[in-house]
Parts: sequence; C-alpha cells; structure tokens
Amino acid sequence: MAVFHNPGVNLHDQLRELIRIPGRSAQVRNCLIMLIQGECGINLFLYIDWSGIKIYIHHMSHIPSIQDVLGPGGLLANSMDSFEVRTSQIEMAHMIAGCLENGLSAVAEAGTGTGKTLGYLVPIILSGQKAIISTGTKNLQEQIYFKDVPLLREVFPFQIDAMLMKGRSNYLCLYRYHQYFSRPSLFKDSKGKLRKKIDRWIEKTEFADRAELPWLRDDDPLWDSISSTTEQCVGGDCPFYEDCFLNRLRARAAQSRLIIVNHHLFCADIKLKMDGFGEIIPRFQAAVFDEAHEFEDICSSHLGERLGTKQLLDLAMDWEDSVRSFKGEARSLVMPAILEINGGVEGLRSYFEKKKDRDRMHETVLLELNEGPVRVIKSGLDKLSRKALEKRSSFQPLIRRAEDLKCCLEKIFSTRGNDWLNWYERRSKSILFYASPLNVSDILNEALYERVKTVIYTSATLATAGNFEFMRSRLGLHKEIKEAIYPSHFDFSNQTLLYIPEDLPLPVQSGFPDEVSKRALEVFLITQGRALLLFTSKKNMNLAYSYLKEKIPYSIFLQGDAPRTVLLERFREDVHSVLLATGSFWQGVDVPGESLSCLIVDKLPFDSPSDPLVAAKIDSIRAGGGNPFMEYQLPSAIIALKQGLGRLVRKNSDRGVLSVMDSRILTSRYGRFFIESLPEMPISHDLEDIKRFFSSSGTPD
Repeated sequence: MAVFHNPGVNLHDQLRELIRIPGRSAQVRNCLIMLIQGECGINLFLYIDWSGIKIYIHHMSHIPSIQDVLGPGGLLANSMDSFEVRTSQIEMAHMIAGCLENGLSAVAEAGTGTGKTLGYLVPIILSGQKAIISTGTKNLQEQIYFKDVPLLREVFPFQIDAMLMKGRSNYLCLYRYHQYFSRPSLFKDSKGKLRKKIDRWIEKTEFADRAELPWLRDDDPLWDSISSTTEQCVGGDCPFYEDCFLNRLRARAAQSRLIIVNHHLFCADIKLKMDGFGEIIPRFQAAVFDEAHEFEDICSSHLGERLGTKQLLDLAMDWEDSVRSFKGEARSLVMPAILEINGGVEGLRSYFEKKKDRDRMHETVLLELNEGPVRVIKSGLDKLSRKALEKRSSFQPLIRRAEDLKCCLEKIFSTRGNDWLNWYERRSKSILFYASPLNVSDILNEALYERVKTVIYTSATLATAGNFEFMRSRLGLHKEIKEAIYPSHFDFSNQTLLYIPEDLPLPVQSGFPDEVSKRALEVFLITQGRALLLFTSKKNMNLAYSYLKEKIPYSIFLQGDAPRTVLLERFREDVHSVLLATGSFWQGVDVPGESLSCLIVDKLPFDSPSDPLVAAKIDSIRAGGGNPFMEYQLPSAIIALKQGLGRLVRKNSDRGVLSVMDSRILTSRYGRFFIESLPEMPISHDLEDIKRFFSSSGTPD
C-alpha cells in the first residue's frame, strides 16, 4: 500500500485522519510497513505500533532488501563478526518473498546449516503481512522468539512486532490459582511462603508463562492445579476476567504482525474454528510451518477428538467441591452422578490394564465399552445436565463441561468410517482416547489453504529421493506450488563418514541386538565415546545398555533415567560419554562440537506397523489401491534417517561418523533410496577407516 504524503500537512495528523476514514481503518491496520514518498523524493519507512497507536518514521535512502539484510556487507554482516553469508539462505529468502508478493505457497527443504529461520523471517518482516510461524518443538519456537527476532531487531531500522504463543496450559489461571490457595492445608507455612513467591511473580509478569519460573520442576503437580485449562475456564463469568493473562496474551497477539506458535497450538486453533467455538490464534495472511516433517502426524492426533480419564475425574472432583456445602436436591442429584463417573473410569482402567500401551479400538472393543464403562460414564454425565441443576448459576460452567465431555465421548466411541481411527494410549496417570482422521488433506484444504494466501512448509528433511511427492500427498498440496531444495553448505564429503558393517545379522534374525551392541562397543573405543546410539525400539535399547554399561570405560546415559533436557546437558558436558535413546531423540537434539562425534543407528527407522496410527494408515492406503510401503513407510523412514544425520553435523567445524548397523541399506531393492536421499559422503565397511577418519582430524589421539 502506498500513501502519498502532502508536505504541507503534519504527517502524524494526516495518518490519524486516514485511519478515521470509514472503511480505511482495516486497510491501514493490515499494513505493517508503508512507503511514504514525499514530493521532494525523500523515502520514509513507516511502522505503526497499534498497541499504543505510536508512529515511527525512518528517513532512509531506500527500503532494505533481502540482499541488504543477508548479503555481503549487509545489516547482519556489519553487526556480527560471526555472521556467515550463505547463498542458499538468500535464495530461499527471495523465493519466499516472491510467494508472499504473489500469493503463492511453497515447500522447501533447507539443509542443516542453511540458516532457514532467518531465510523466512527476513522476507516475512519486509512484506508487512500478518504472519504465523509454527514450529514442531517449543525449543525452536523459543529460539526464534528469544534469539532470532531480537537479532533482527538490533539491525532493522524499524520496530518488529513479534509475539510468542504457547498452549494455554503454559499460563497461570488466576481463578484456579486463588481457588487452590483458598483450600485448607496441613502445611500452612510452606503453602503461605509459596503463595508469596508466586504473588511477587504475578505482580511483574506480563503473561504468566510458567517458563519464567525456573525453580518450578517440570513434573511439579502445583502447576497442574493453577494453570489454565479449557475444561475449567468459566469465561465471562470469571471474577478475574478483566485481569486474565490468557485474554491479555490473545489481545496482544491480535495486534502483533508476527506470531510464533507450535504445531500443537496451531492444530488446536483449527479444531476450535472448525467446531465454531471461536479462535485461539487471530486471523493471518501468511503461514510458515518449520519442522514441517512433523506436521501431518500432529494434525492426525489433534484434528479429531481426544479425551482422557483425567478430564472425567477432574470434572467429578470439581462437582464434588461445588456441592460440598449443599444439602437437599442439588447434592442428591450430583453425588450419584459422581459415583457413576468414577466407577466408569475405574472400569476403563480395568479393561485396558493388561492390554498394549497403544492400540486400535476395533468395532468389537467399541461395542464392549459402550455396553460397559462408557455407558456408565454417559449416565453420570447425563445426571449432571439435569434441569434441576440449572437453577444455580454457579453450576452453569460445570454443566457445560459435562455436556461437552459427553459429546466428545460419543464421537470417540462410535465408528466414523474407514478414514477415521478409534484408538487409545495408556499413560502413567491416565488413559487417552482418540478418534483421529487418517488423511488430513481435506481438513487442511478447508481450514488453511482456502483461507490463507501463502503457506510455506520447510524443514531440513522434507524431500525423499530428490522430490516432495510424499509430503505433498500427506499434506494435500495438490495445487500448483513452488518447490525448492537448498542443500546444506556443510562439506559432508570431508566432514562425515558413513560406516555400514556388512557382516552383521539382519534385523529380523535373533542375534541382531547382541551383535549391534558388540559392534557399537568397538566403535565407541575408537571414537572414545562421544557418541549417540539411536534405537527404533526400547527393547533393543535396554538390551544394549545392559551389555555396554559393564564394558564401556566411559559414562553411559540412558533415555528415561532423567528428563530429556537433563540427559542432553550431561551428555554435552561429559565429552567422552555415550547416550542411548529412541523416539524423541531422533530430532531436535542440538549438541554441536566434539561431544557428538559419532551417531549409530541400529536399524533403518521404519515406523512400527504395530503403532495404531501407522497400521491404520497402511490399511487405508492399501484399501485405496495404493502401495503403502513405497507411498508411506519408505519415505517416512528416509526422513527419519535424515533427521538422525542432522544431529551429527551442526556447524562447519563438526566432524563425525554416521553408522547404520542395518545391512539392508546395501542389499535391499529399496536401500538405494536411503543412500540417494543422504548428502554425498564416503561409505566404508571397515572399522580401520573410522580410525583413519579421526586421525586426519586430530582426534582422538
């Protein structure tokens, strides 16, 4: 949008008058950056901060371009000695800028070290469009907000209005907080001290994000009692509604031009909008999904229905608290309902006690549950929705919760066709039940692609065998979009070695886990520890740990022995240590330097066909006449292996060995697809080559 300034009129007055014109306010508000060109030819860069209706004007010879920011002699290069100009980063930024300008979408793989976050942040900020950045992990979300955005704020000649949004459970609820501390306690002194500590924090915090409380343990039950929840929010009836931190957060986000969220929150927002219950994230013009390789799985879990036994027990407990001081009709209606809900939950626990941790719920299971514990729970929820209870306004939020849970319960425990999966997941303190869509294409098309002009998917690992067919099919990217692969600027041919032993048993053979452990020990003695050993199953991880812990002369850490962040910190600090892990450690692990010089993968990382979502997707593809191995299982495994390699090389000075102990990568017909999808790197089958590789780098001695 271009606005022409009359030099004879005060610029501030002119802009304020422009804002007052009917129908023009929205047009102006949708423009973060405007070029105002006076008759004298002076260019001005204007930024309007709507939260305070402040206007910032910057006299400039020209508006900064992508090259001005990211290129040689640019704003970042001049302000940072360590800044490295990367051609692929600049090319990526230009591609995204073109998409933003022309209302196009794109999928882009940006290899490790490309600097993709700046590659999309710079064009988004320069575009002036209201945009969402969605990440797969909180770690990247916080890196962008606390590191990358402040870096750009230092060099850009105008304000950058960015906002961080997390799921509501990350924020304090004043209503629940005051409820919790008003309850009688045997430990009055310690509870009083704790309250004073939190009160001091409440006085100075802006949004009451629990990340601001480093003294509060991750597993501290206190936070569960005072954090914000959808079920227990009383909305406009809340006595603390005007001071609500979540309301304040959302109001601030509505005014911001750049909102940084994660995939879980983004999917929760889609679900809320689909159900017609409002929104979490304000409307936006463009969206970037970083760590996009995770997006489809998160969509499958969040865009359906989800209910946990803890939600039912919490409702029962809150009803019991609400009628504790009552007698007569209200209490006589509520208490039997509470007993039914608690009894039904206990029935669910008994039913699943000896079953798998995660599995599908077939029609026979659904029938048994609907005739047993689910029927009992529904009966209890029905009693809590009776007309007699509506007389008391204080019961209204609890009645709504009971009705919502009953509706959710009915959807989860009923069959919804071949494109949906009913499944459960047992956790330490709860059982979660899901009804999940197996194909999210139609949902994303309706809720995202038809409403947002520009959608960018990016990650270090999106392509398989040089193309994006897998990601396009899973995410429903059927229309014409831009595609690009920006290779890592790391020199993998010199920085890495791929070791694949040819003499080990196949993974299906009984001696495979033992032989992997023995060969891993030989490798560790060469690399002097400094290794991450990734497994596709906990069983094989535990077998290897039992073997290695008695024989390895270095510290050895096992996933599950401590929180993930603690294990990674110990691994970083103890340079010659070894870490054994599965699942979540395949991605998001950032250990640059010598501490991670060797990555061993026990098997090609195919998703387990026993996983309910994986099994159902395989069945769905097969039922549609497709080839689930080539269309789903193989591409997914390739991306996982590429993610593993991404843990090994994090900067130009890193050197390391990637070892795949699965000889199928050499002998199977599909093995070449793995090799072709990895960067070019030397391949060896000889342990002596590992010795030579580290000798050439000067380590180990």
